[in-house]
Order: sequence, then structure tokens, then C-alpha cells
Amino acid sequence: MPVGKVISTQDSPSPTFFAFAIAKGGKVHKDQFIKVKTEEGTMLAMVDNIIKTNRYYARAETVVDAENLEGLFPVEDWEFLIGQATPIGVLADNLVRRPTLPPSPGEGVEEMEPGLLARFLGFKPNGINLGQVIHHEVPVRLSLTRMFQKHVAILAMSGAGKSYLTAVLLEELLSRQQKDGRVATVVFDVHGEYAAFAEKPPADCQDFSNRAVAVRQIRIPAASLSAGEIALFLPGMTPVQQMELNEVVRSMEGSRYTFKELAEVVQGSKIKPQTKAALSRGLMNLHMTGLFGSEEQLTAKREGEKAETYRLRDLLVPGQALIFDLSGHIDTKRKQIIALWAAKQIFRLRRQAEIPPVIMFVEEAHNFIPEGVSRELAPAKSIFRTIAREGRKFLCSLVVISQRPIKLDTTVLSQCNTHIIMRITNPYDKDHIGKGSEGITVRTLNSLTTLQVGEALITGEAVRCPIFMRVRLRTSWEKKATDMETDAVAYENSMARESKKLEAVNDAFL
Repeated sequence: MPVGKVISTQDSPSPTFFAFAIAKGGKVHKDQFIKVKTEEGTMLAMVDNIIKTNRYYARAETVVDAENLEGLFPVEDWEFLIGQATPIGVLADNLVRRPTLPPSPGEGVEEMEPGLLARFLGFKPNGINLGQVIHHEVPVRLSLTRMFQKHVAILAMSGAGKSYLTAVLLEELLSRQQKDGRVATVVFDVHGEYAAFAEKPPADCQDFSNRAVAVRQIRIPAASLSAGEIALFLPGMTPVQQMELNEVVRSMEGSRYTFKELAEVVQGSKIKPQTKAALSRGLMNLHMTGLFGSEEQLTAKREGEKAETYRLRDLLVPGQALIFDLSGHIDTKRKQIIALWAAKQIFRLRRQAEIPPVIMFVEEAHNFIPEGVSRELAPAKSIFRTIAREGRKFLCSLVVISQRPIKLDTTVLSQCNTHIIMRITNPYDKDHIGKGSEGITVRTLNSLTTLQVGEALITGEAVRCPIFMRVRLRTSWEKKATDMETDAVAYENSMARESKKLEAVNDAFL
């Protein structure tokens, strides 16, 4: 449908910018896609801005005298909407090329048909369905390979909807058919927001419980760790201490033991007293975390069911999700240890092709992979950096999720070739995103502060150009937290009931 005509200005039309007068009654929005004919083919463009102009009000003296003169001139007929658009490609012979020639002034501007837009943006019929392109009835169906092979970053301020979007992504991955390609999914769930995928949901929600396992307790086999790997959990270990520990570990090869038992062997060895004391203290500190044992055990328990134990390898299955529910671990070090061990084992298994391609979701990634923080405070940082650099070769992908992009490790963020950005208002975070995201203009960057909850900008490898989208409704069970008012009332009611029970007991005793 025609929406306007290209106009000539001092610096346009050009291959990089053109303006067009919007037809009377035409509906064009900022961030909408349009098309126009050129000598090279069909030029596709995005509307960057819309300006309303009226030459009657162009001079200050006219505005001052407007009350006296409005009835003498057809003021409304002089009002026009001017669209400003940036060309993003030329479609010719089913190929998309870089525009090198401008459209002609007077050329008609039209709305983009849904099919043409989907084809241009590279959407796939069996792709990951995240929602709809804003201002267009076009489902955002992203290619699994283009989206995940080079890692993804989901960036948004708190409350913008990043956890909701992540749940939609998980639904899509768990719903894929074998013929479309299924991957193993791993989630490091800091707040327990995705553990509901492993539970039986209410009748009006889609059931994923047979495709997800939420692990809440873990035992890492001490005997499977080399001295170098133990040193990762004890970043303060010196080279001399690691060398001495290596000799002790080698002497116990083939046997099962806990770190407490290993510490006892260290105590009975001929190691120098100072080194012996430091090693024993470190090993006992690891033992006291409760995360290490003599055998590997991942324990999961659904509501109303008995707890079950698994091995990590058995839970990395195509079309299924392994969710590490870390909400029960308050201590940051415990969370770091779990993430370090699990990510290291998963990457090793994938390198050896013992598990399917895998996608790891890292919630609160700025805590696991912080910028400018030493290995002592963030031991899991090293393995995630390694996966960010090398994972694409082995189809081991990361999805880093953060509400503070500026605190996220720049090495990891730079390796994420697809960014999904929701509302961001912090100026430092905006500036950081602008420097690290491909194809974002200043106007697009400024739009991030005006995005509503559930709206997002996608840029990078997964799409041919930045697009704004509205996240679809989720079908899985969303366990919503109670609001403050409800919880406060419930607490006082509970206390009142307890007080009455206590009074009744006292009366009966007296």
C-alpha cells in the first residue's frame, strides 16, 4: 500500500538517507519498514524519525498573530508529515545487496509486505518464535544456528522483561521437533525463576515437566579433580602448593575419597609444615561447602515426589533442559563453584562429541563473569571466557543475561554476536551497549529508554538489520511472587492466628 513519496532536500535522497512526504491519511510509524523502487531494485528502509511540518507556523511572527489570521488561510492544508528513512538493503534477483544508488524524488513509498519483510530479515518457518516485529504482523522466527552459534546477550534493566523473554526462549528450544534440530539446554538459574519448567503446571499452562529437570543439590566427586582443577576452586593456591598437592593426588589415583580424607592424607605426608597447613585448610574449606563428595550426584526433587539423583552426562539430552536452581545458595562462592564445575564438564563433553550441541543460559552474568574482577573473587569467569572464545567451534553456546552490561566482562560481551536489548535507562549502560553492538545508530540507541515492558531490540548475527519486536505471550507456568501488600497482610493474619492459639493454650493451662 502506498504511504507517500520521496522528496528532495539539500542532502537527500542518497544511498544512505532519504525523506518522504507521508500521504494524507497515511499511517507510518517510527521504526517501521518501508520500500521504494530504485534503479538497482527494491530498496528496503527503516523509518528513523517522523516530523510534522506546517509552513504557516514556520515564522515566529506568524505564530504570534495566529489568533487573528487563522480563518484567512487554509492552515490545515499546509500541514504535512515528513518521514526520514535509512536504507538497509536492495532486493534484486532474490539477493540482498548494499544500496549504492538513491531513489528518485517523487518515487512512491510503500508499506513492506509481511512475506517480503520476513524473507529480507532472514526469518525461518521453523525458527525460534520470539514474538512479532513492531508495526508489522510478522512473527520473529530466528534461525537456530545464526542466533546461537556465536553466542547471545540479553541486556535489560530490572523489570524490563528479560526473564520473561528467557522463558519464551526456553519454551521454543524445548518445543522443537527432531527434524528441526534439537539441542541440550542448561540454565544457571540464580533466583529459581525457571525451576517451574520442571514442575507439573496448572491445566491452562503448557507442561514441560517431562523435558526439564531442576537440580537443587549437587555433589562434585573430589577424586575426579586434578590438582590443577582443585586450584581453580582455591584461587589463592601457590605453584608450590599445587605441585605438592599433585603428588598426593597422584598417589591416591584409582580410589574414591572426599576432600576431608584428602586433607588427612596431606596432614600425614612429608610436605613442609607451612605448605601442609595451607593445603589442609583449603581442602577442609572446600569440604565444608557441602558441594563435594566421593561420588557425583545431582539431586532433583519435584513437588510431591521423591528426590532423584543423576549424573551430569545423563541430563544433557537433545530437546531437554537441565536447570541448576541456585536460589537456595546464598553464598556467592558456592554458586561460582557449581557454575565453574558444571560449565567445565559440559564444555569437555561437548569437545569430545559425547553430548549434543548445547546452549548455556547464565542469569545475572555480571556476577559470574564480571569486568575487572580477579579470579579469586570470580573463579567461574575463566571457563565462561574460554567458551565465549572457543565454544562456537564445538557448538557450545552461551546466552549471557544481565541488567548491568557495563559490569559484564568485555571479552565475553564482544563474543556475543547477537544482542537482544530491552529497556535501558542508565546512561553508562547505554553508552557501553552503543560501543559493543553492531548496527545501532544514535537514534536507535536513544529509543532504548522508551521501550515498554516486553519490547526489545534485536541486533547482530541473527537478523540482517536491527529490529524492534514485541515478545509473545509465554505458554509455560510463571510462578508469580506475591506483592508486598498481600504478603504483609498475610503475615499479620498469621501472627494473629498464632497469638490466639497461644492464648488458648495459656487459658487451658490456667
